Formats: sequence, C-alpha cells, structure tokens
Amino acid sequence: MTDALKQEGLAQSLDMRFTPHVTLLYDTRVLPERQVEPIQWTVTEFVLIQSLIGKTRHIPLGRWSLRG
Repeated sequence: MTDALKQEGLAQSLDMRFTPHVTLLYDTRVLPERQVEPIQWTVTEFVLIQSLIGKTRHIPLGRWSLRG
C-alpha cells in the first residue's frame, strides 16, 4: 500500500512505520477477539486525514472521488 501512495505523490515524507488503516472504534476496554461477519459499505471517496496525536483534532489533507 505504501508503494501505491508514493506512486500517487501522497507519500512525500511517509514514515515507513505508517500503516494505512481504517479506524472503526477507539475505546479503553479490552475485548477478546472473536469472529464477525464481513463488513461491507459503499465507498464514494477517499480522504487522507492527519490525526493530531493526543488531541481531538483531525485535518483533511486531501480528498479523492472514487466514482467510476
């Protein structure tokens, strides 16, 4: 995935420890792993967001439409 980001010019100063991901939930509870049904949703755009660590502030850096 990081190679694809670089090819699109989105990784000028990409920290190689970075892992692209989708955050579904933040919580302090620890839950045991369990199987779940596959999750599906329709995606219409991709937004690159800078999340300021320790703050509740998120800065959109770019937005790309995924409509074919």
